[in-house]
Amino acid sequence: MSQRPVLVVGDVQGDVARLHDALAAYPEDEVDTVFLGDFFQGGEPGAGGGAAAAQVARSRRNARSVLGNHDLFLLAILERSRGGDEVSRWTSRSGGAIEDVWLSRRGDWADLRAVETDPGLEAWLRGLPLLLMLEDGTLVQHTDDDRYADIGATVDDVNAQCAAWLTQPAGVLNALRLTIGRHAFDDEHRLERYLRHFGARRVVHGHTPHWDEAPRSQHAGRVIGFDGRFSRYWSPEPGDWGPVGATVAILPPAHDLR
Repeated sequence: MSQRPVLVVGDVQGDVARLHDALAAYPEDEVDTVFLGDFFQGGEPGAGGGAAAAQVARSRRNARSVLGNHDLFLLAILERSRGGDEVSRWTSRSGGAIEDVWLSRRGDWADLRAVETDPGLEAWLRGLPLLLMLEDGTLVQHTDDDRYADIGATVDDVNAQCAAWLTQPAGVLNALRLTIGRHAFDDEHRLERYLRHFGARRVVHGHTPHWDEAPRSQHAGRVIGFDGRFSRYWSPEPGDWGPVGATVAILPPAHDLR
């Protein structure tokens, strides 16, 4: 059992230079690092920062990661680029090309090329789980949503189903559809049902941006959000990003939770 503190890294969204700076304060052998996904979409255009950020997570010692919706979206675009009958029929809700949606949300062709030409990185992404359960009963996931409970009764069941989807033609869309919801845990009753479903004490997530100076805690610490608007390139407004400590921070101990 590790005695190291847990460092949580929320949505990086392509800003790999800022990620390197943030991690420098936490040597990899002094913490257990948990990445909440969304390595992609939102970096410096043309720089491939999402793929570089995923490589940081992949190579960091004592680190684990979960999949985010933007990571799954990149895999969907990658599958589209390879063709096939199933993926050729994919469209956005408006009926347009999903590539247009991806690009409008800061997708980067340089990221796509980097993953396409690195089979090891693609395999690592496809092997990531949707959920992690830490030793203290903390449930780790990307979204602040309870639809993961629709996938399976246990963390292992959810991850097994996701792994199966990601080996099937067009299966990535099944996972993507279930990793885009927000704000389920604003409702304390939904939170309680969800924690009971998985036998967890609390849940930590990224996905939904906040404007606090530190990770956002709700319901007496039973929900903590780590998406503090980390990427300096996501918003078209200059200077519209949050402090590093709102996204990259040590997870508080769980022993005081009721």
